[in-house]
Amino acid sequence: MKPSRGSRLKTSLLGVAVVALISWSTLYLGVLSANVTATWSYDFGPMPVCSSSLSTGCIDHFEVEDITNQRQIKKIYSAENPKQVAGKVDSISVSFKYGPPFGQRTIGVIAVGRDLKGNRITSNPYAARAVVTIRPGARMALSF
Repeated sequence: MKPSRGSRLKTSLLGVAVVALISWSTLYLGVLSANVTATWSYDFGPMPVCSSSLSTGCIDHFEVEDITNQRQIKKIYSAENPKQVAGKVDSISVSFKYGPPFGQRTIGVIAVGRDLKGNRITSNPYAARAVVTIRPGARMALSF
């Protein structure tokens, strides 16, 4: 006996729903994302950490960015300043999930601060960067 048209339609719709659910979970829940740890150093001597008493001329936070496509830089992670720092800090470290996209990517870290007028300023994203291959589910460490 041949399946009815309605039965085939239900099976097809169920298949589409399963594919959509898998795609959604991969993209938005990070099921296949790589586990990345990024470590860098920064000298707070020229510009100190922002605080409740210092809100201009200071470093507010750091951002990890995918700078592979210079026209579409994508912020991956925002990292707070280390607590109670002065001068050079040799190992600021954050862990995050990334991907998709997978494959060869250029990842950069920028310092985000406030100038003396309170405007957002950033460091050059190409000054602290690494070219890496992001693979599904991989654990990787980046040093800048």
